[in-house]
Amino acid sequence: MLSRLVLCLSIFYITGCAFEKSASKDGQNLADLLQRQLDLGVGYLQNQEYQRAKDKLNRALEIDPKSAPVHTTLGLLFQLEGEYDLAEQHFRTAIKHDGELTQARNNYGAFLYSQQRYQEAVAQFSIAVKDRFYANRAVVFENLGVVYVTLDDQTSAENAFRNSIRLNPGQLRALLELAEIKFNENNYVESRELYKRHMNLASHSPRSLWLCIRLSEIFPGPEEEADCQLTLKNIYPTSEEYVLYLNSRHNKSRKDEEND
Repeated sequence: MLSRLVLCLSIFYITGCAFEKSASKDGQNLADLLQRQLDLGVGYLQNQEYQRAKDKLNRALEIDPKSAPVHTTLGLLFQLEGEYDLAEQHFRTAIKHDGELTQARNNYGAFLYSQQRYQEAVAQFSIAVKDRFYANRAVVFENLGVVYVTLDDQTSAENAFRNSIRLNPGQLRALLELAEIKFNENNYVESRELYKRHMNLASHSPRSLWLCIRLSEIFPGPEEEADCQLTLKNIYPTSEEYVLYLNSRHNKSRKDEEND
């Protein structure tokens, strides 16, 4: 159920991250040139033109081999290519040269999560969320919450998701994850409220449809339940959530037969 985390400047979720210009002893011209090469590299990365991106990013490193923004971008690129050793090398180099580059911490944390190194991911995100001036702090809290869900630490996950929503009331993943947590705690009223807030901003996904079905069983809403069941069946028939739905129907039928 838990998909990839949000990466800053990845091709999956472009969240408006910005790099500051790197200082250079050769003055502003070199700083501007570095930024141009970096911007071009990021553009090619977003367009999945990986070789062109490498060319521009390598030129940027020729200008400043210690540029943390360039190294974290290369980390993303090699992660996308499946070159995981190289990706980690660049993420670690970025943090080595600038431990306060929150974007690098977030991306490295997402990388560690993808490698199932969950405790290490928590460590990176926990450092990143301390940056109260980071524009995408809500995203980092959301990522941290997802890792805690994976670790089955529901209390820590809830705290992280609430912080994410507090910073950005429209943080979609955090709203849905928190709605799921509240449902599992039998707090159906708050779960429904969070679900509705999510759906006011997002289209249905297998996860939201499965929650819709379960909430509709608690609160009278046969039409909504039927709509969610039909959408889940017709659009996402191979999803894990549809399997859960079928299993729930099977178990319910068995119980009904036993009670007859």
